[in-house]
Amino acid sequence: MSDAVGGQGSRKHLAGLLACLGVVLAGCGATSKEVAIQNAKPGDLLVEVDGSRVELVRDFTPGIANGLHKGVVKITSIAGDGKGKMYEVTAICSVKGEPGWQAYDNIYGDPISDLNAKRTFPVKDRWQFLFHFDGRTEKTGTLEPNGWVSRLKDNLCRKGDFDDT
Repeated sequence: MSDAVGGQGSRKHLAGLLACLGVVLAGCGATSKEVAIQNAKPGDLLVEVDGSRVELVRDFTPGIANGLHKGVVKITSIAGDGKGKMYEVTAICSVKGEPGWQAYDNIYGDPISDLNAKRTFPVKDRWQFLFHFDGRTEKTGTLEPNGWVSRLKDNLCRKGDFDDT
């Protein structure tokens, strides 16, 4: 009888440990789920790619039908110091094959350190990427090409994995 009781107690203990491990793993997985921009709130993860995380800091302002203006994102990288860099970002999205629309998506950003600081333009460290529909990418500015820029463009322009049309 004592073996049966000890065996059952051990199974309960093991089941409890497995349940706790499942909760911990589920919590870790939940923090790295990308959120489409139309559902995102400040603090949400917009993009995670190649060791970089892009989190929404301040909501984007919708502009004309194809634009999201002056949202603020924070980029942190595994290779970085963990503090992250903030950028005020604008995305002007296009529709392939539509007359009168550009044949590229345009995303640009300005580095910022203070959300409330008044900025003067042009900003010397501005970066810009034009993602042409024929596969070419044009880059200007100081930001080196990173996987997060293209992935963020997909999220903001609702393309790729983020396409909800």
